[in-house]
Amino acid sequence: MHNTLMQENHVRGVYIPIEIKPGTLGPALESLPKLGFKGVNLTMPLKQEAIATVDELDPVGKLMGAVSCIVVRQDNSLLGVNNDWIGFRDNLNTTFPGWKSTTQSALVLGAGGGGLAIVYALLQEGVEEIVITNRSQERAEQVADIFRDRNIVVRPWAERHSLVAESDLIVNTTNQGMAGQTPLDLSLELAKTDTIVADIIYVPLETTLITDAKSRGLRTVGGLGMLLHQSRPAWKLWFGIDPEITENLRSIMELDIKHTN
Repeated sequence: MHNTLMQENHVRGVYIPIEIKPGTLGPALESLPKLGFKGVNLTMPLKQEAIATVDELDPVGKLMGAVSCIVVRQDNSLLGVNNDWIGFRDNLNTTFPGWKSTTQSALVLGAGGGGLAIVYALLQEGVEEIVITNRSQERAEQVADIFRDRNIVVRPWAERHSLVAESDLIVNTTNQGMAGQTPLDLSLELAKTDTIVADIIYVPLETTLITDAKSRGLRTVGGLGMLLHQSRPAWKLWFGIDPEITENLRSIMELDIKHTN
């Protein structure tokens, strides 16, 4: 994705994968300025570990206790930011521009880092009621407690099928449905006809949840768009460029995901 963006925006550089074992992230991040990096993205389980090394955290990273992107600033200091919520928000706004007018209640499945980011995004967009359900109810309550002044309800995982009936927007943030994992066990039988069903998973491109939602005529949002839209705030910080998310870029990503999986 980023290498294609570099070609499209005439940026001389390369985006490379670097495997870092947990517990060794600090020295790796500290070496970034010396190696000429503009920044890096982080995946789980390194998003929390980075906080101990960065020189500054953006407010969202501080709130969530996790960063998804590191910026090497001109003075070689490291800024940690969380762009996950922006990727989800912009993907949803691009796919269904008027979604907020029909969304009063949202159901978020999962209470990990992804779930926290989605809850934050929905609150920023003014969703009136958010219901969180998670296999570990304690974890869901911890997420709700972060936003204790907002209308967030925690419901038992066993009630997830019935919660569908009350939801205008359903978002899966668990790893269920990801390649190599079991599909998400969620019945959409009670879903309203205009419900939006979103999944933040992008491998596979279409999860069982999305396939089921499409078969019922529901509106759907896949996870690839969230990944694509996360690149924009990162690029603004790294290069001062706001890249366009083109159909060419999406097509390249879709082919790459299909080819490697």
